[in-house]
Amino acid sequence: MPDFSTRCFVCGKETDPQNDKMNKQFNLPVCRECEGTDREKKAIEELLEGMAEGFVCGCI
Repeated sequence: MPDFSTRCFVCGKETDPQNDKMNKQFNLPVCRECEGTDREKKAIEELLEGMAEGFVCGCI
């Protein structure tokens, strides 16, 4: 299992905390090559979709 604190959540490349940034929405590192790209947007969408899988509202 990858270490999400030291790898880009988009491409999986090891990140450098001095030069790479954190995605503010998920607080995960993103490398300079992926930052702001369509690949990052797609990874965000996939993470958001995955967060809701298996959850059912119990308020009814």
